Amino acid sequence: MKFYEKYPQLKEKSFLSKTLTNTVFSTMSLEDQQVPKAKIVKIVKTILKEKELKGNQFFSNQLG
Repeated sequence: MKFYEKYPQLKEKSFLSKTLTNTVFSTMSLEDQQVPKAKIVKIVKTILKEKELKGNQFFSNQLG
């Protein structure tokens, strides 16, 4: 079974963004690295946008 077959919700941009943000924020907090969640959200959005602009077919339901 392929990764995206097992976890199809990761192809949804909003779900992936939320999951990445929460994972990075909680991991950094556990390591006593206090970074504002808003900054992490901005970084995650930037990285996902770069992936889209490179033409990678990453998300299943892109909206324009």
